Amino acid sequence: MIKPGITDLLDEALDILKILLQGEEISKNKNTLMYEKYLYRSDVAEMLHHIAGRLELKVYRGHDQLFVCPEAGSLLFGWTNEELRDRISYITTNSELFTGYFIIMTLVTMFYREAYPDTPVAYIKISDLVENVTSRLAALGQLEDLEAAGRENQFDFVEVCRVWQRLPDAREGVVGGKNDKIAFVENICRFLNSEKLVGLDPDRRIIYPTDRLRTIIWDYYEDRDNRRDLLSFVQELEVGA
Repeated sequence: MIKPGITDLLDEALDILKILLQGEEISKNKNTLMYEKYLYRSDVAEMLHHIAGRLELKVYRGHDQLFVCPEAGSLLFGWTNEELRDRISYITTNSELFTGYFIIMTLVTMFYREAYPDTPVAYIKISDLVENVTSRLAALGQLEDLEAAGRENQFDFVEVCRVWQRLPDAREGVVGGKNDKIAFVENICRFLNSEKLVGLDPDRRIIYPTDRLRTIIWDYYEDRDNRRDLLSFVQELEVGA
């Protein structure tokens, strides 16, 4: 027999998780009652985190708002490579997908130049992101054993370098697609924008982090074990770092 009150507590936690999974906002200004239950009732917050963890999800709080995203490697809510290839426009091979991952990691390390959550950069120019990807992959290509570095970090750096080297620097008057470096990067940024992780300003040609990304990155780097991972390896490829 379920103890009195447990059902109500479970229902309250599930109501919050349901709204988050539906893509709705729970914050200081929207669905305020649910936000305050999470903020001021530790039993609701603990139950929510427990349920989310069992479903391979993580709930984050930051900037007066709650966010949810799959844990790394989640089979239930995470995406397979095939699903991501279908989700990101113009991406058709795993090599292109891994190149997209590298672009995303480079962008994150540019937003957080010291790989810590208290050093955010307000925005990044798309042209600077392209240049940084190029310079870091050039540094990567200078490693004595690129395949060994890939095995150590469980990432196919060889294929990423090949994809990037095959792309021309730019084409005049072309919008969309993936057939040059700028177009490829813009395509990945549009995907991040669709996931509410970055904002795009097409007129100023800049990318800026959303509160969702800032909150996830803050939580990620609170775990010190994460500071010596693949993201840190990409950070160290920066020229002059």
